[in-house]
Amino acid sequence: MERVLFLGMGAVGTTFASQFADAGYPVRFLCDEKRKEKYREQELSVNGRAYSFLSVTPSEMTEPPDFVFVAVKEYHLESALRLLERSVGDQTVVLSLLNGIDSEEIISGRLGCEKVLPAFVARMDSTKEGNRVVYSSPGQIVFGEKDGEMSPRVKRVERLLADAGVLHEASGEIMRMMWWKFMVNVGVNQAGAILKAPYGHFQECKPCLEVAFSAMREVISLAPHSGIRLSEKDIEQSVQMLMRFNPEGKNSMLQDLDAGRKTEVEIFAGKICRLGEEAGIPTPVNRLFYNMLKTLEWQKCRHREG
Repeated sequence: MERVLFLGMGAVGTTFASQFADAGYPVRFLCDEKRKEKYREQELSVNGRAYSFLSVTPSEMTEPPDFVFVAVKEYHLESALRLLERSVGDQTVVLSLLNGIDSEEIISGRLGCEKVLPAFVARMDSTKEGNRVVYSSPGQIVFGEKDGEMSPRVKRVERLLADAGVLHEASGEIMRMMWWKFMVNVGVNQAGAILKAPYGHFQECKPCLEVAFSAMREVISLAPHSGIRLSEKDIEQSVQMLMRFNPEGKNSMLQDLDAGRKTEVEIFAGKICRLGEEAGIPTPVNRLFYNMLKTLEWQKCRHREG
């Protein structure tokens, strides 16, 4: 059986790891010594079912993994890469499940592009509170080569996910699809965090959707400068996805803000503002979102210190 390794025991990593475990895979989480002690004391619940995942450090691994799914936050990627560098082998395929559009390039710079297959997560509404994860939509891993080729490693990943019962799609236009997901995150994640809006608010309140759309349209304007074409039809596709989510579910940025954690505003609004400056295109909505989210982070930090 293929050796599967995860980094990051958040909502995304735990949701997919539970699906692999249900299919009989001996799932392991890679971590450092300090985090291993924390994981050892955790029993996670996913949709009411208990899971105790094995955690390993690089020094404890006797064989390199066949597949690695990186599901940490962007600001933890550097520490995750230090672990990965000591763990992967020549045949390891690494899939990044991080938000944003930069993680593949960063990981490839350290591990080599021959190990990294572009990927992202769609159709997931997992929420994690403490050690409890709940979802109504289990998520889908979309992956593919930049050139659209159905390469041997694409076929390897396809066989793995099919055997594990994980929803998946091998895409011939993965870069455009990654930008589509990025557009959704820039709109829905940031609007949801600022408005404290679970998915049900987007489903029932049109003005809430319009707040997200205003930020998403700035992504559409910038995409051609990176060789990507997006349109209003892509926004409509995102609405269709949102309507299938658990109304009480919260996106990852809202979960982070509620828990007092750092948000991913730098890879959403921050990235759009930087791209806009480079292209000479104004991005007033994302500039406003950036300043609002930075203020909300500051307020949470001040409250904790007080």
